[in-house]
Amino acid sequence: MLHRDPRASFLARLAAASLLALTPLVAGCTEQPASSEEDVTDVLNSSVKNQSIGNCWIYATMGWAESLHLTHTGTELNLSESWISYWHWYEQLAGAPPGLVQLSRLDKDQLSTGGWFGLAAEIARRYGVIAEGAFIPEEAEAARSSRQSQALSAINTSLKSGALKDAAARKDRKLVRAELDKAWGLTPALSATLDAAFGADVSRALVSTGVTLPAGSPIQATRTIAVGRNITLADAFGEPITPTNILQRKGKYAWNEAAYPTSPAARRELQRRMQAAMHEGMPVILTWFVDFGAMSGSAFKAPPASPGHQGGHMTVVEDYQISNVPGFGTLEAGTLVTDPKALEAALAPEATLDFVRIKNSWGLGLAPAEASEEFRGYYDLHAAYLDGAMTKCTESNGDKCGTKTQVSGATNLILPPAAFVTDAKVKEGSCGNICIAGPARPGACDACTDLICSEDAYCCASKWDEACVAKATEICDLHCK
Repeated sequence: MLHRDPRASFLARLAAASLLALTPLVAGCTEQPASSEEDVTDVLNSSVKNQSIGNCWIYATMGWAESLHLTHTGTELNLSESWISYWHWYEQLAGAPPGLVQLSRLDKDQLSTGGWFGLAAEIARRYGVIAEGAFIPEEAEAARSSRQSQALSAINTSLKSGALKDAAARKDRKLVRAELDKAWGLTPALSATLDAAFGADVSRALVSTGVTLPAGSPIQATRTIAVGRNITLADAFGEPITPTNILQRKGKYAWNEAAYPTSPAARRELQRRMQAAMHEGMPVILTWFVDFGAMSGSAFKAPPASPGHQGGHMTVVEDYQISNVPGFGTLEAGTLVTDPKALEAALAPEATLDFVRIKNSWGLGLAPAEASEEFRGYYDLHAAYLDGAMTKCTESNGDKCGTKTQVSGATNLILPPAAFVTDAKVKEGSCGNICIAGPARPGACDACTDLICSEDAYCCASKWDEACVAKATEICDLHCK
């Protein structure tokens, strides 16, 4: 493998599948039948959740944020995807707070559930984030939110025949808030919290001048969540490149979409950027085109001979496998690589990416071939599939594949700028030499330290003694003298 950092290991409680159907500006996820529910008892890692509606873009973005925070701090977050959907729907119905550009609009008097990374980033920037249990207490530990589908049905019914049927009624911002609060089943106390933070009519947002959250609020501004050394989630989200272009982000540390190229040389360069981020324990987000005709077990190996059920998807890349690595051959997925020379060699232009392993949301029923139980719920997307020409079908005149276009399996990657990779990581100098006894080392220093401390907590809690140094040679194959 190429560097699977145990700090970013997410053991999932997953169930239903969702897809992302791509359109020029906004993506909407189409649901798949629910698969079997399974429980995972390992609470040391951030759980990957199941979406019950078409908001996979929110799950990917929140999972990415949780992973960055966990990798940097060792502390688990359980961010509410439902909270982001709530505000996505609010702006579709009632518009943005004064002075801000509306993020999205109703489609044929029906809520849209689709979106992109930049949209999720801007919603979180405006309204913050909240713990799952603080928004819907009954779903604090749930892998799958039933409240999302219930709320979606309730609001669409209101749009069709209820209080929100008339466009004029939707101009009453307090009414829209009240309908949303009722549909989501918010407690009176939480509704009052939203009133205090944003106004009953949502007359302000966290990016409005002079707005701060009330003391004790469960809502967290993204500027308070650390994802790197002196870097916050707000920094990673950045700001819209223009007031009307929220999908592209600006800022020294802002992550952005990079389209998957058709040129082999350009593709390899993009892959190298992905690898460099992952070597520092940073997950990246992959948007990809799904054709279930290509699915074999938990792998998508090559474009199918004929189109199957299709859509799009957003997932977090957790690992990869690469061959033709100069001096090292193949680095296999699922096997931790700690040798910095091997990691550097894996970035060589001549190295060949075999596949990426993604953390998915289609249940725990499958795992990659020959992978450990830890990877149940993960899928492998092979290079032939990601690079290959896929036949995308669009319905025309009742024909489900009436219009055919050619697309690649991969659509884009959400990647950090060079400054984030350089500045966010915990630098070696702050941790000292791993081969020299001294004060306790933080587990976030590097993957080797984290492995040692998972076996012997004394090394990170009390002192990095000679026994800890010996483990560096034994566990990580370092040559300490």
